Amino acid sequence: MSKFEQIDPVGASGKVAEAFSEAESQFGAVINLFKVMGCAPNVLNGVLALNKEIGVSIELSGKEVEQIAMLTSALNRCDYCVNVHMAVGKSVGLSSDDLNSAMEGKASDAKIQTLLTFVDEVIRNRGLVSDETLGKVQSAGFSNKALIEAIGIIGFYTTLQYIRHVAKPDHDFPIVSEYDAKVHGIALS
Repeated sequence: MSKFEQIDPVGASGKVAEAFSEAESQFGAVINLFKVMGCAPNVLNGVLALNKEIGVSIELSGKEVEQIAMLTSALNRCDYCVNVHMAVGKSVGLSSDDLNSAMEGKASDAKIQTLLTFVDEVIRNRGLVSDETLGKVQSAGFSNKALIEAIGIIGFYTTLQYIRHVAKPDHDFPIVSEYDAKVHGIALS
C-alpha cells in the first residue's frame, strides 16, 4: 500500500494537471510513481524537464539508456523501477537476458560493458571514477557528452527511486521475479 496518496489525474487541476499532462506526453501515461509526486508538481515538473532535456540530441541509444536505467535501478534497490525498465527495455529491443545482465552491471558486448562499468563506478563511488575506468569508456568510443548524459540519466532515475522508496507507490508494472535473487547479491559500499 502506498505511503503517499496517489492523486488521480482525472480530478487534477492547475499545476498538478499540467505536470500530469507532461508526464503523459513523455511516458504515455501517468504511472503511480508520478501520481504520488502530484503532491509536489514543482518537483515532478523539474524531473520531467531534466528527462526531456536529456533526450534532446542524445548520443546514447535507447538500448544504452535502458541498460543504464536498469543498473541504476538495481544498485539503488528499486524494485518498482526494475519492473518499469524490464518493460521499457524490451520495447526498445533488449532481451530479458540483456536486462537481467544489466542489473548485475554486465553486458555481452564489450563496448556496453565499458559503459556499465563506468555507470557502476559513478553510482557506487558517488561520481568518483578512476582514471582507468574513464580512459576505457572513452577509448570504447563514448564521448564526454555521452558520459555526461549517462550521469544525467543516473541522476534522473536516482531522484525518482528515492521518491519511490519514501512514497511507496503501488506497483503498476509486472513484477520482475529475477530481481529479488539478484538484489541480495549486490553489495553497496
